[in-house]
Amino acid sequence: MPEKIFIQRLALYLKCGTNLVIDFKVDDPGSTCQQIEALKKLFEKPQSDGTSEENKEKALESDKEFIEFKGQREVHVRIEGIAGFEVIPLVLTPKEQAKTE
Repeated sequence: MPEKIFIQRLALYLKCGTNLVIDFKVDDPGSTCQQIEALKKLFEKPQSDGTSEENKEKALESDKEFIEFKGQREVHVRIEGIAGFEVIPLVLTPKEQAKTE
């Protein structure tokens, strides 16, 4: 039986109307790719109740202009241009080749 390949497909929806699709090969289907986790952290809302000044300063320091995705191709996206994103887990199973006589 062919070995399954686990992919996490990141679909980025940009404010200009363009959509980017980036596939990441992962070993464990139960965990999220580190690059996708970094994107999620950029868009997490800081808690408005009970935040300290130190947490606010750290949030301001982590502001970046671009986010970079590395894989078979390198993609740089301006953070302010992202309208939304979704992650789709995929499982690819290669077909066995038929034997020819």
